[in-house]
Amino acid sequence: MKCTRTRTLRGMIEVDGTPIRHQLILDDGRINNGLKIVAFEMWTTSSGNQVGIDATLSLAIMDGGGPTMDASDNRQIAWTTGGFDNAIISMTYRSFVDPDHVVNRDLFITADASDGQWNYLIIAEEYELSDDEAIVQIIKETSQNAD
Repeated sequence: MKCTRTRTLRGMIEVDGTPIRHQLILDDGRINNGLKIVAFEMWTTSSGNQVGIDATLSLAIMDGGGPTMDASDNRQIAWTTGGFDNAIISMTYRSFVDPDHVVNRDLFITADASDGQWNYLIIAEEYELSDDEAIVQIIKETSQNAD
């Protein structure tokens, strides 16, 4: 794998009472180009009283009502959780990124959060992949054991 540059994906999602799924990257058919996620952050656009979020970055649509933060699921590659409690003036967000994945097809955010607008920032390194490396990443993406 050869790193070619650093990229950022950033934006805002709206939560209105139900968990959301938002597709960030659509498979463009170029499996030899991939992104290695370096950081994944989400935070609220306002500091309203008692807001919180649980969110995952995944390589496939996650089933179920909301994000199940499951590190044993190879499709999930990053997780963030946190919130703001105005009563004790405390804001805590924590993110985890699995460094052993490269996105070369689809990427999704799944979030269960307090109603409102939530910012996201994803920092990724762009890589050129050999055919063999691309196949290994596709196998990981479909939640099969690549070892």
